[in-house]
Amino acid sequence: MPADESADLLWLDAAWAERLLGRHEPDRVRQAGLNIAVEAMRTWRAAPVRLTPALSTVLTEPPSPVRVAAVEVVCASLTATRLAADDLVPLLAEPALSATVATALGSIGDPRAVPVLLRMLRAGARHPRLVAAIRAVAPALSDPTEVVMTAREVLAGHRDPCHEGRSWQSCPAMVAVHALAALGPAARAAVPELTARLRAAVDRGDPAAARLEVFALQQIGPSATPAVALLRPLMTSDPRDDFAARAVLAITQNRVVADDYLDARPEQLRRCRIAPHLLTWLADHGGLTDRQVRQVNHLFTQPGAMQVGVAAALWRHHGPVAAPWLLAELPKYLDDDAFGPPAMTVLGALGRFARPALPHLDRLVESPRRVGVHLGDFDAEMRADEQLFDLAITTRTLVRDTSV
Repeated sequence: MPADESADLLWLDAAWAERLLGRHEPDRVRQAGLNIAVEAMRTWRAAPVRLTPALSTVLTEPPSPVRVAAVEVVCASLTATRLAADDLVPLLAEPALSATVATALGSIGDPRAVPVLLRMLRAGARHPRLVAAIRAVAPALSDPTEVVMTAREVLAGHRDPCHEGRSWQSCPAMVAVHALAALGPAARAAVPELTARLRAAVDRGDPAAARLEVFALQQIGPSATPAVALLRPLMTSDPRDDFAARAVLAITQNRVVADDYLDARPEQLRRCRIAPHLLTWLADHGGLTDRQVRQVNHLFTQPGAMQVGVAAALWRHHGPVAAPWLLAELPKYLDDDAFGPPAMTVLGALGRFARPALPHLDRLVESPRRVGVHLGDFDAEMRADEQLFDLAITTRTLVRDTSV
């Protein structure tokens, strides 16, 4: 669709939404305006910028069903949430709206949402965006002590494993562990609780049930040394059951862990979830052996997760010589919600050597429509596109402007 035609359609959608949202219109008319706004924001990237001023006006009105609906529309979009953040913050005090507003603000890294997010964590709230909100806001906290303390309290009160098949959204302990993993080294005080949960899973004969706890220990890193004795017996060269090796490597910082694991795997690996991580770590910590270089080179021939996963190791080992190989493959992934972010991270690392990829980044950034992400949730798909769009802009700037 031509850019001018798409701009006309967005203008039409926005004009109708703004007109129907007029304060003196009946509620059913205003709700129709909100429905138009929802569809416009899910379709057009520029819609949140155009529509948020009108929606923010509704947020400042007295309580009403229309205001509740407007809050949901704004909070569904990361862009709209950023633009309306100051109007949303007062709504954190309203019980009917606090969860929606807090998870939205948390998802853009706004620390003003933290008190409500922690109340939700203590109460075992079953909100689908709670974990994402805590993950996003954790790096923005200058002092994460209260988050760590709350997560430890939750783990102390939920010592039993979650029921089989129970989603992480509905298990308070799993949400708490996600919070600790998001904090990384700052969560070192929770190592005893995480280790106790791992020990309990091992004693039950089901260590795989503690994969999330192992991941949190991995993210904490060297401060999680007390867990290593439990983790080492769980290490295996089986690529289907490799959750412990990454943790042991992250905690011990001993390359022998990675070397031994990769030595036990063939040179021509086809699929191995842990190998890209290990090879990338080794490329940053002393470099790759000749055999590991051959493993990297072969994995890069495997499209999808393996190719994207080893792209950073390929660049770090080969340097500019690898640029043509990377530029031939990585642009294929730019509009993929799973592989696009790591692909763009590597392109950003290439700097000026990635300039041949600028037309691909330009097309992604300049597209008026959202990319076709398929997550089974229209709002989640919109947010995935917003994240891709923001990262594409950052990557394009790095590639275009860096001289390195």
